[in-house]
Amino acid sequence: MTLRARSLGVVFVLGLALASCKRAPDGASSGASASASAPAIVIRPASAAGDSGAPRPGMAWIPPGTLRAGTPADRVPRVAEEEPAGVAVEMSGFYIDLLPYPNEPGAIPTSNVTRDEAERLCVAKGKRLCTELEWERSCKGPDNLPYEYGETYRAATCGTGVSSEEAARRPSGEHALCKSGFGVSDMHGGVWEWTDSGWGRGEKERNLGVLRGGNAVAGELVARCANAIGRPPAKKSPTMGLRCCAGAKNEAVVPLALKGSPGIAGVKSPEDLHEAWEPVLRPAIGTEANHFERAWKWSPVANEELVIILGCNKIGPPTCSVAVGRAGEGRAVLLASASAGNASPLPDLARVGDARHLRIRALDPAGTFGRDISYVYGRVAISEMKRP
Repeated sequence: MTLRARSLGVVFVLGLALASCKRAPDGASSGASASASAPAIVIRPASAAGDSGAPRPGMAWIPPGTLRAGTPADRVPRVAEEEPAGVAVEMSGFYIDLLPYPNEPGAIPTSNVTRDEAERLCVAKGKRLCTELEWERSCKGPDNLPYEYGETYRAATCGTGVSSEEAARRPSGEHALCKSGFGVSDMHGGVWEWTDSGWGRGEKERNLGVLRGGNAVAGELVARCANAIGRPPAKKSPTMGLRCCAGAKNEAVVPLALKGSPGIAGVKSPEDLHEAWEPVLRPAIGTEANHFERAWKWSPVANEELVIILGCNKIGPPTCSVAVGRAGEGRAVLLASASAGNASPLPDLARVGDARHLRIRALDPAGTFGRDISYVYGRVAISEMKRP
């Protein structure tokens, strides 16, 4: 669905795919294909001034301001293939209902509606469906917080971390502290809410509509203001409802192309890596006696490129270590490191299933062992030794 702006609109292309089915209200998931198109920003001129922000019963006025859309690369959890990396989007003011439709304290939110039916319910009240970025700005508040209530996840505040089926039956206003900095309540913890935005992530599934908010067992992930799911606009579910906005729409949208194919690739010489890796990863793999032996570029998901370094001690016991890091904005960040056995033969790295799961295979005096390296929504973990 086309978004119409009354203020500055921004279209940016960064790269996204669909995320895990665990975040879906109905257990379904859909895919998206890769695209190598370069990021682009298009600025459109602002339209004439409109809403003054005068009070409207049952609605919050969201003033003009900057939304940091998505999640910065250095924050977790993050769905790298589905969210922009905290891109600044200038937005004009608009109104949003304080609660999910029917916007009444104590009422069970309306659900089992298609996107068109949701739109008609809003229009009948002289309102409209929100765009997904209007929804996100209303949730993040003036300080662009990752959760409506703060910087860190708290399950009890909005009652998140339970199944979407259970959450959809809750009356509005049950969690008094579940409120954004703009005073908008119950944006998480209950039903998923239709927006009028198209999915626009990747080259496929462009016919999907976007829902925001909701609930799921993966609470820390789903309860983020940046989280979204895509579903066919004609789909109905007891877990899918709506919330209305009013005022001229913001045109800002997030059609995101996927960058990079998930997998691992060896680097011919670790010294070819950006010089920023040296001071960050060398301490992680041991002392100055350690030598970079092998390196890999690892893309666990689209729009996420990491580096894995294997270093071995050339003085003293011939032992090795492995370190995983991320480069961004001219600097490198260590994500995880661990010992990796003897230097002879050199440890090796292989995929285990999909590209988010790798295994270092190595040898030490007790015999062969493996360490699993896993990527889960921006977090990297290296397991304890596993022996045959």
